[in-house]
Amino acid sequence: MKTTIKKAFIDIQKEAEWLNQQGDSGLMLIGYRNGEYEFEDVSPAKYRYVIDLPNYSGEKKKKYLAFLEQSGISVAVEYGGRVYLQKNAIDGPLELYTDKSDADKQMRKRYTHLFIIGVSQIGLGILLLVQMANYIVPKNAPFWICSVFGTLFVLSGIVFLIMGIRKQKKHAIKKEDMDVWE
Repeated sequence: MKTTIKKAFIDIQKEAEWLNQQGDSGLMLIGYRNGEYEFEDVSPAKYRYVIDLPNYSGEKKKKYLAFLEQSGISVAVEYGGRVYLQKNAIDGPLELYTDKSDADKQMRKRYTHLFIIGVSQIGLGILLLVQMANYIVPKNAPFWICSVFGTLFVLSGIVFLIMGIRKQKKHAIKKEDMDVWE
């Protein structure tokens, strides 16, 4: 039986945790598009999920995914630069990155979208605030529109930047743990 669930995530880590909860309840991911997850009920089987953001494209990406297939990890879905990987829980844990530098790069990459959104909103806000200077003398409607929206864009950009920094710090590999990897 197929089930469709609409859900949106900003945090990739939370999305992977949610997918693992679905996998523990016997649902296997078979499709994803624009926030709509499609699952198939395969109870009593349980699946583990990882979301990967590979650095490869083209032939290298195909070879990488083929290597994962040989390791018992299957590609459930590819969407928007993300690769949703799954493995039957009976076959053991799903650990993708065992190298410290690869794991650290993956964590940084997961939250770059927050930085991109933050910087673009700050830039747009500053542009609107600069445009506001053209309307200072008359102080008519364009002055207030530019000042209000410019301020809101700058503030929301700052919020996204802070979210990105907090998420990276929260999920970054601690210095003590990095020494263990080496």
